[in-house]
Amino acid sequence: MVEIAMNGSSNTVAPWLLPDGTLPTAERGARVLLVLGKGGVGRTTTTALLAHGAHAAGLKVLVIAIDGKSSLHRLCPDEVDVRSVSAGSALEDYLLDQGFGNFARRLAQSGVIEVVGAAAPGIHDLVVLGKVKQFANAGQHDVVILDAPATGHATSMLSSVSGLLDIVEGGPIREQALDVQRLLMDADRCGAVVVTKAETTPVNESIELISAIHSVDVAFAGAIVNAVEPDRLLINLPEKERSHLPSEVAEVIDAAIARHQQSRHNISRFIDALGNSVMEVEKLATADLNRDLVAELANSAYGEPVS
Repeated sequence: MVEIAMNGSSNTVAPWLLPDGTLPTAERGARVLLVLGKGGVGRTTTTALLAHGAHAAGLKVLVIAIDGKSSLHRLCPDEVDVRSVSAGSALEDYLLDQGFGNFARRLAQSGVIEVVGAAAPGIHDLVVLGKVKQFANAGQHDVVILDAPATGHATSMLSSVSGLLDIVEGGPIREQALDVQRLLMDADRCGAVVVTKAETTPVNESIELISAIHSVDVAFAGAIVNAVEPDRLLINLPEKERSHLPSEVAEVIDAAIARHQQSRHNISRFIDALGNSVMEVEKLATADLNRDLVAELANSAYGEPVS
């Protein structure tokens, strides 16, 4: 994990950098970043944030959304390539690549292709990861960022490769699984970025997720804590002044302080479990996210281009 020190204990996670601190190149094969985390912690926002950061570093970036998360198109820089991959389309492409053109087209037109994929456990996940591998090896991008599914599906996706290798003894499916496994286990080519919030359940699940990442030999590339309450919003009033406040106002202040303390406790607990520092992204004052706001977050996090 490559980090750049910022103010306080927070660090800027620049996972597009190779383990030796250099930039990846399309010629050597794109670096693949898997953005993982519990639902609702801001994986898509983080994917866009990383796309802004990598683009600012001068890299050619591809962002992959699974099953058409259209918001990434309006959150990423115009120069970033954003594509959508579904399990059905990835399976169709795989069958086409294997020479089953007419068969694949008939399955797709009839709507049966999803049923075919579901009938073979792990196939859907393998063909999606195979599509990511194909993009990464195409020589057109320096970095490929995958906005991965929520934690439960993501862990099964990563483990599906070894699961298929255990049951498939030969043929193109095994070859595809071996190719994907080699990519996932190459620390120079692939890394997982874990996204969480400073809340008890997301932190607990993120700690378990990192353990699962290690168990499938995928390199851990950094952790990002989203929606952190800024310290500057805390109001520290002397007791004498506080005693003159209306009780409703005092209760609001006390609740804000308690939330902040719990948030800092969860972040500290996460850092202790990781044995590493994390990058903190401040909570936005609006829920109406757009490209300019993400660019502002990226500028705040990375400042000058990271290289």
